[in-house]
Amino acid sequence: MNNFELIEKYNASDISIPKNMFGWMRSNHAGETGAVWIYLGAKCIFWNKKIKVISKEHYQTEKNHLIIMNHLLSNKSKSKLLIFWRILGFSLGFISALLGYRFFCVTIQSVESFVEQHYREQIEFLYKKSISFDLLKVLEMCCDEEVEHQNDAKMQKGLDKNSVFENMWSNLIGSGSNVAVNVSKLI
Repeated sequence: MNNFELIEKYNASDISIPKNMFGWMRSNHAGETGAVWIYLGAKCIFWNKKIKVISKEHYQTEKNHLIIMNHLLSNKSKSKLLIFWRILGFSLGFISALLGYRFFCVTIQSVESFVEQHYREQIEFLYKKSISFDLLKVLEMCCDEEVEHQNDAKMQKGLDKNSVFENMWSNLIGSGSNVAVNVSKLI
């Protein structure tokens, strides 16, 4: 599917971003950039076939989201720290995959849990303000796909409860993601 077809699939062709959404959209673009690079980092652990498979599947969806965010935002509206988000994403993907499949799945589940909350906050804002229902629909579609990744990672991880270290890691990911969102909203 080419970019034009993808933009049509998400019904994102003629959307103008409301002024009060630019910070959120900048953070969405930065986040999708980081997500793409998480999977590029994980793909370096080529000897683990399970990581290779899940990375390939999730990477394509994240790449699609990045294409949509690229389309919706002008270059001047994007985060000025994209190289930083790429490095952090790659490092997160590489390190978590290096620590094994289960740990990688815990990481993906944690990241996607945060992303779901982030998108839902925007969706609720747009709905309550009764503005840009077209953008709301795009964000809902992206959010639903992120939830699919979250559920996939949870299922792949297994039913065992997270260890203390995995819970600490998840909390660190949530805190780090929150900082990244707040910074990317501004810069």
